[in-house]
Amino acid sequence: MSIKVEQALIAPRYLAGPGDPAWVTAALHEGSGWSHGHDPLMPRVILTSPDQKTLLRLEPDLNEPWWHLSHRDGRTGSVWNASFGGGTPVELIAAVTDALSAPGYNARQVADPYRPLRRAGWDAVPNGQFRSPDGRVTGERFNFSGSSNWRITATLDPDDPVWHAWFSGGTPAVIVAAFTLALADPEPARRSHEQTIGLSRRRITLHWQEQSAESVARALPERIERLAARRTITPPPSPPPPSTPPPAPRRNR
Repeated sequence: MSIKVEQALIAPRYLAGPGDPAWVTAALHEGSGWSHGHDPLMPRVILTSPDQKTLLRLEPDLNEPWWHLSHRDGRTGSVWNASFGGGTPVELIAAVTDALSAPGYNARQVADPYRPLRRAGWDAVPNGQFRSPDGRVTGERFNFSGSSNWRITATLDPDDPVWHAWFSGGTPAVIVAAFTLALADPEPARRSHEQTIGLSRRRITLHWQEQSAESVARALPERIERLAARRTITPPPSPPPPSTPPPAPRRNR
């Protein structure tokens, strides 16, 4: 007889609380081949992508974002950063890191970050602002230093923010679109009893569902296996850099 455990199914997922950081960190390390540093005296995790271009840092801080992504590509000159507050659900952060670590990421077509929001019935206005149907999430795209930045905030009440997310100018649209797709996903987030402590029951719908302990324990390993399987797929070639025309022949006098 299998052992049963209860899991909470919480909607909307953007108010479901942070969840288990391993959904991001273990998946990147074991499933996508990111290397990690080890500092037993510091409560932080640092992961580096296989190509050494992207760094993820998870560092709890009362007054600062907990999650930081920084990307620098010396060949193309691409530089961008993203950060997420400690209350950001791991499903949203995982959507970003999954897109970033996907084979052929550099060859993917540019996506529209507003499309998944509009399809889910969110308000998105021409000046770059958007809002969830319940008004708990607001976002905006704004220009700073000549480039477009994104700022998203989830709140319980106008003066009670739950988390902030930020994408700097230069962040590929496909990365922001992965975040907005996960943000607007109506699928409830799954949480254990311990992970529901402190959640505001006024703003969420919470249902308990019995599942086998084995299936719950297998969720993360199965996610890691899916990500690892992607690495065996040969990615499409990256687009070649723009070619320069040959110098004009010199004319002899």
